[in-house]
Amino acid sequence: MRQIVANEKVSLMHYGIREIVDVAQKLKELDGSYNFVMENIGDPIAKSWEVPKFLKELIHEEVDKAGDKVFGYTHSRGKVETRQWVVEYAKRFSPSSTLDYEYVLFTSGLGAAISAFYPMLPAGMRIMQPTPSYPTHASAEAFHGGSMSIFYNLDPDNDWQPDLGHMEEQIQAHPEVVGLLIINPNNPTGAVYSKETLEAIVQLAEKYSLMLISDEVYFRMVYNGYEYAQLTEVAQGRVPLVVMRGLSKDVPWPGGRCGWMEFHNVDLDPDFKAFVEGVKKRVLMEVCSVSLPQFVLPGIYDHPEYEGWLASNNAELEQNGNAIAEVLGGVKGLKVNRTNGAFYMMPLFEEGVLNDKQTLPIANDDARAFLEKAVAKEGMPLDQRFAYYVLASTGICIVPASGFFSPHAGFRLTTLDRDPVRRKDTYARLASAVEEYLGSA
Repeated sequence: MRQIVANEKVSLMHYGIREIVDVAQKLKELDGSYNFVMENIGDPIAKSWEVPKFLKELIHEEVDKAGDKVFGYTHSRGKVETRQWVVEYAKRFSPSSTLDYEYVLFTSGLGAAISAFYPMLPAGMRIMQPTPSYPTHASAEAFHGGSMSIFYNLDPDNDWQPDLGHMEEQIQAHPEVVGLLIINPNNPTGAVYSKETLEAIVQLAEKYSLMLISDEVYFRMVYNGYEYAQLTEVAQGRVPLVVMRGLSKDVPWPGGRCGWMEFHNVDLDPDFKAFVEGVKKRVLMEVCSVSLPQFVLPGIYDHPEYEGWLASNNAELEQNGNAIAEVLGGVKGLKVNRTNGAFYMMPLFEEGVLNDKQTLPIANDDARAFLEKAVAKEGMPLDQRFAYYVLASTGICIVPASGFFSPHAGFRLTTLDRDPVRRKDTYARLASAVEEYLGSA
């Protein structure tokens, strides 16, 4: 090339959730007998969750009613009527909300929202991330910022709640921080934050004049006796707030790619308002989000069968998660927190139990040779090494905690598998693999 075109900041971008799929694909090429159990990504469809009949009927009805319009563009920031509906829907949860539909922006999934949001920050300004963190957020923030994200800890000894003391220390140590990201319910840990925790975070944002970014894509999936506290209500009229939500997990329609951002308390700070206008301009460049879900969305949440379906969905997720926690919680060397929201769990290894000599048996010689070369890479995290061995030995695909920028070694899995026989087999095999691996050296 005439000039160097490779961007050195690419090294800051990681998405372990999908990166491990490349390893699985290579193993499959070497040994066609692999039958992988993909616990790496939260796809309800792949785990046999049926699309509700009422959703399919709504889609048919909307296509019949709106005709070919559902196949065309919508307004670049989202279908106006749907954005107006979002405003009214927000008031059901937060009656004091002053959200305006002009500050509701639809994107093609929250990945597109994240990609539109971080680049609009001025150079050098940072959004503090939780750790463990969802890698799309942390990678996008780091890539824009030009260096590894600034993190605050989630505490595994306190049900993965944010470490508020560490959060304030990081704010004080990094004046370039202009906002705090909250993911609640949390992906990857399955934690649900209390109202008291959210109030403390709002107080920090007030004290240090920060905005809050709240990823709430799983806010309807809360169980085990927990209740979801609405940050929009806690923060109303107090601090600038960006809420990110999406359709793809509220019903089993991840391929619909329908997400949106809500900008609350815009008039509190003229600088925040100017920033929001910049994000709006950035979203215009996407032309529009996927159209069909925007047409259908209000009908889904207002459908008389939706709440009943959601309650049944959450009850099954609660049962799944608790069953998995019981199996893995009995494994010596693992610390397991129960999943209370969303459908993820992050078991951690006890300090010092991992080393770079541990192995698992791999039947195929070519697959074993490939795996041994892969884990010999200098600097590979020990939990990634473990995840690779589990994949090659058992066919179970999990994601190392290091793939979520975690300071603790462990792994993330989903709690989605609806087949009780298959689920019991998968986690019994995983538990055995952990025990065998830890005892191998």
